[in-house]
Amino acid sequence: MVPILEIPKILMGSILLIASLFYLVTVWNVRRPEHGDEFFPMVSLMAYAWQSGNVIERKIRNFLDQDYPRDRFEVIIYDNGSTDETADICLEYERRGLIKYYRPSRAYDRKAPVLDRAIEFVAKGEIIALTDPDGVCERGWLRKIVQPFKDQGVGAVAGVTHCGNYHKNLFTKLRAIEDEWWYNICVLGKSGKVEISGFQPLCGANYALRRSAWESVGRSHGDSLIEDYEMTLRLYEKGWKIAAADANVWQEEVEDVRQYIRQRRRWYSFSLRKIVSGRGRADKALGALPLSMQAVALLSLIYFIAIFAHDALHGSLTIFSSAFAAPLLLIYSALAFGLLKVGKARLLPYIPIFLTFDSALQMAVFLGAKISSKEPKWVKLVDGKYYHAGTEIRMD
Repeated sequence: MVPILEIPKILMGSILLIASLFYLVTVWNVRRPEHGDEFFPMVSLMAYAWQSGNVIERKIRNFLDQDYPRDRFEVIIYDNGSTDETADICLEYERRGLIKYYRPSRAYDRKAPVLDRAIEFVAKGEIIALTDPDGVCERGWLRKIVQPFKDQGVGAVAGVTHCGNYHKNLFTKLRAIEDEWWYNICVLGKSGKVEISGFQPLCGANYALRRSAWESVGRSHGDSLIEDYEMTLRLYEKGWKIAAADANVWQEEVEDVRQYIRQRRRWYSFSLRKIVSGRGRADKALGALPLSMQAVALLSLIYFIAIFAHDALHGSLTIFSSAFAAPLLLIYSALAFGLLKVGKARLLPYIPIFLTFDSALQMAVFLGAKISSKEPKWVKLVDGKYYHAGTEIRMD
């Protein structure tokens, strides 16, 4: 019979072990989807702009260079009241008949209302393809991301997103690991060889949306500061499928701890209750579980240290004590295997820092955001007049 005081230890260990095994299964399940190359719906390519003068021209040229029939797509930049040179650059391209430029009569405190107004009043495509102004798409991105819409039940498609400024410093290499795990390994792993979960969170830097699906959820991305996740939940509640496509975008990630905190305060303002309520609670929890890998890794480390220290202090340290490191070792293995599987071996040396320092930072900012009484706001990530640093993007 198991002593009653041992039950919490065994229960916690079991939860951590199951979660870590799930991560390993997700990596094993990774497969690049193949959707053909013969579907060419009318598409509105859209990018958000706010103080984006140092990156917006690169974005426009990147859109215009897409390997897709030119008469089957339009480019739209929707601007939330930029006061830098964003408007001048966009208006010049609009005068040349290359893009459409939308700017509401007043600036909003978030992205969602500007996006929804631009879709309603400007966009003509049956498919809305969305990225951020700092993102650089591969030439075949548009061709790839629209193919799953051949299935009329697909309401949105999640692409594969990478960190393009990984070369900047140590911190951006940690962001590169996070991007590969969240937006590559897990996107392709949940819908790979077998479908692990039908809940596929969208990333605002790289997704496409069926116009009729947007209309079915009230023509709205919601009122939160993370409109991509809000749209994910709205589509899921309505029964729309969210597919995955091997459509690649390289984005500029935050480059230091200060930028990270500014960004994550906005991200972590989202209510967790929305995930665990409504339709398909178990499926949503399973689909969102990979996003918590760092938290599980940190808890696994604390759990192992506590067990090992307890046994050492009480003279009961045995080979069995080391078995409690199993969840942590499985997480390390899953992440390493995943990075190798998606061709990012150069990031392997940074896994220990990512699963310790970066995990602790993530947890601290998350808890800080949850207990803070301050209303979260959409703020610039860098000091100065621009939202993004404008660092060179490397597509490798």
